[in-house]
Amino acid sequence: MEPEGIDSMQSSGDPLSQALPLNDEQMLNSAGGYTWEVTDMTRLHRFLCFGSEGGTYYIKEQQLSLENALALIRLIEEGRGCEVVQEIKTFSQEGRAAKPNPALFALAVCSQHSDVKTKQAAFKAVKEVCRIPTHLFSFIQFKKDLKEGMKCGMWGRALRKAVADWYNEKDAMCLALAVTKYKQRNGWSHKDLLRLSHMKPANEGIAVITKYITKGWKDVQDSYRDKENSDDITKVLKYFEAVEKVKHTDDVLEVIHLIEEHRLVREQLLTNHLKSKEVWQTLLKEMPLAAMLRNLGKMTADEVLELGSSEVTLVCERLQNESVLKQAQIHPFNVLVALETYNKGCGNRGKLKWEPNKDILQALDSAFYKSFKNVEATGKHFVLGVDVSASMSSTVLGSSVSAATAAAAMSMVVAQTEVDCQIVAFSDKSMVPCPNIAEMTLAQVMEEFKKIPMGSTDCSLPILWAMETNTAADVFIIFTDNETWFGDIHPAEALRKHRNKMGVFSKLIVCGMTSNGFTVADPDDRGMLDICGFDSGALEVIRNFVLDLI
Repeated sequence: MEPEGIDSMQSSGDPLSQALPLNDEQMLNSAGGYTWEVTDMTRLHRFLCFGSEGGTYYIKEQQLSLENALALIRLIEEGRGCEVVQEIKTFSQEGRAAKPNPALFALAVCSQHSDVKTKQAAFKAVKEVCRIPTHLFSFIQFKKDLKEGMKCGMWGRALRKAVADWYNEKDAMCLALAVTKYKQRNGWSHKDLLRLSHMKPANEGIAVITKYITKGWKDVQDSYRDKENSDDITKVLKYFEAVEKVKHTDDVLEVIHLIEEHRLVREQLLTNHLKSKEVWQTLLKEMPLAAMLRNLGKMTADEVLELGSSEVTLVCERLQNESVLKQAQIHPFNVLVALETYNKGCGNRGKLKWEPNKDILQALDSAFYKSFKNVEATGKHFVLGVDVSASMSSTVLGSSVSAATAAAAMSMVVAQTEVDCQIVAFSDKSMVPCPNIAEMTLAQVMEEFKKIPMGSTDCSLPILWAMETNTAADVFIIFTDNETWFGDIHPAEALRKHRNKMGVFSKLIVCGMTSNGFTVADPDDRGMLDICGFDSGALEVIRNFVLDLI
């Protein structure tokens, strides 16, 4: 007995080349093949995951940015603006996106739009999406950039209130750290925002901080020296005193003492302080995990992380601690960037070089998998197809990581979760099964995939391979930029042929690795789904789809 749905999915006639449309709904993609356009909401999800930094192999960044902005505006004009804002909040609060700027840009568009409900929801979300000053400064700059094109004002009552609330609703000590760690970004400073928002401090603790920002440390000292201050105000004053004192000392022991006593961070120190190995060792004890990932190479080069040292042990323990990773909201992509950079032994700029520490590489490999949300295995048979064609050489998220490398990494995450997995890399007419991947580290897998010759894109190949090898896959996942054009049969049609031959209602999940608007998944087929690669919640979506929970 054939599984339900196979009869309705049968294709008739000879296979149709991907250079020709299957139906009137297909569109010509950027590479010259015919695929479907993704929905505007899917496009929003891709944009939140990937942004448009660097563009793609076939589309320049400026065009990609415009297309994503237009998709966002269409959603708002369809009455879905509040839903858009909720998606932005979800991606931001759950740490599902690797970089904050796409969400901040999208929130700025929502806040500038004429739709009242969308605008209100956007301003209400500012304090939740803009977690640190850098985010707030970027949000304000995006609004300024959009002002002329969207023909609207900027510093109205709603923005002034949103900015004032951002400062007033924070704990005084947290705000004191924030304003001294992130003083200015993108041409904006705290002093600018306080002035333009007409902000009035909600309590005395916030008043001390705003005075420090607008008048400086000397005026704060003069104002509070002879007062009987509460314990909370005294804490803030002592913290500012330490921040000021560290700026005016070259004594390494005093710097270390101030770091330890007041938990000062790297951004509050002078450049000269950071030439000291002892200062770095002290900073490392309380260093935020994101900062630690960015500085692994420097600390290794400067012999802070010496082979067998307690510092290396500390780094490895923190990288492999799931609760620490979760609390710090470390996104898998940022771990991948750290892993690839550290493994290279040199930075992308400058002359900094180091000998990678094997223990740290192993800990980074472990951290990558642990940074994804844990889900239970489905027990289904998966075939994972990793696109390594020429178009996948484009880098993603403004990093040095290629879309092909990111796809290989994502395939490893699924393979670590699902017991019954076969992985094949494909490009043009080349199909390379990768049977021993489960025994490799992520770094080793990435090196293997880089050896596969690049060519044209044919996303039907993993499915055709399964038919040729009589592999009855329950689920195909294709990791691709969707710029397929080369094959003699459309991937959706290949899937239907596989269903008919194997007697299984196989499902196809297309994991998009860029933010373009195309997909090889047929939107009218209930067994096909389009998701975003490097969404940290991707495994949960995959599981729910495979088990018919969505």
